Amino acid sequence: MFKFEVIKTAIKNNNADAFLLLNDTNRFWLTGFESSFGIIIVTINKIYLFLDMRYYQKAVDNIKSQDIEIIVFKGYNQIVEKIQELSIDRLLVEKESFLIQDFLKYKDYIKTIIPFNGDILRIQKTDDEIQKLQRAADIASETLEWIKDKLVPGVTEIQIANMLTSHMLELGASKNSFEPIVASGPNGAYPHHHPTNRVIENNEFVTIDMGCIYEGYCSDITRTFAIGTPDSKLIDAYNKVYESNEKGIQSIKHKMLGKEVDNICREVIDNSEFNGYFVHSTGHGVGINVHELPNVSSAYDKPLEHNSIITIEPGIYIPGLGGIRIEDMVLVKNDNNHVVLTTASKIKF
Repeated sequence: MFKFEVIKTAIKNNNADAFLLLNDTNRFWLTGFESSFGIIIVTINKIYLFLDMRYYQKAVDNIKSQDIEIIVFKGYNQIVEKIQELSIDRLLVEKESFLIQDFLKYKDYIKTIIPFNGDILRIQKTDDEIQKLQRAADIASETLEWIKDKLVPGVTEIQIANMLTSHMLELGASKNSFEPIVASGPNGAYPHHHPTNRVIENNEFVTIDMGCIYEGYCSDITRTFAIGTPDSKLIDAYNKVYESNEKGIQSIKHKMLGKEVDNICREVIDNSEFNGYFVHSTGHGVGINVHELPNVSSAYDKPLEHNSIITIEPGIYIPGLGGIRIEDMVLVKNDNNHVVLTTASKIKF
């Protein structure tokens, strides 16, 4: 079980006795079982999953791993008793989820509590996860191809956003991975614009950033569409973003630092008339969460690992005029290769 091995490695590398998982995302990642509550203690030999009676029987019926022991949760004293039974002195915890109230529950029973970034556990995807992420990407890509004919003058941003959601559900998605961004005309200058009742007009760009969840895994893709013939300055900006996106994707290699990819994309734009208009990081990881590790930013000085999935999403945003963004999901491979998971076509000028 690859995921169990990942946690065991974290335990060994930190000279710990066990790992306490409280985060819903990591619980689903490790067990494949979705619940709104649960506590996991992982040792080198066993995974102890505590669930209340709302989830217990379903977990028993669906979780087949011999490594996982499912236990009815009856109270936090039960967790303390298991910690004492297992003679746990040094405990790893997820620093993003282990709260002060949790510290107060366990501090008298643990000699050393070691904070750990739980997102690190999920960086490398399994083959099963990659298949689900690919299907989520396919649904989003197919939906963007389908929406092209609906992008006509007179329709509103909100109407397009609702169409996108509906079509992804029809294709098998469970829900959006985030609220779709539909930014038309001058609204394109806002990277995280929320759709409004603004009517799309002729001779402008429309940026659509969207994704879905398929069997618990996310997609994230952006395309910028031309309605008629937009302003020539924005067409120039589009060409630079297109070049940045393509160069970034082509550069991706195993063990390359995230900040190196960011720099390649950023240089294309910064060395043009649009210097200063690329206002966010180049990308981020995608998995169970739509934003997770690894990052593609100037601050991320860690290598891209085999079977990690990142986005490449350069953009240019010009206040009062509009904006451009193009985003793809890319799978990093250990043979210095990569696979682009998002397949929706991109316009060219």
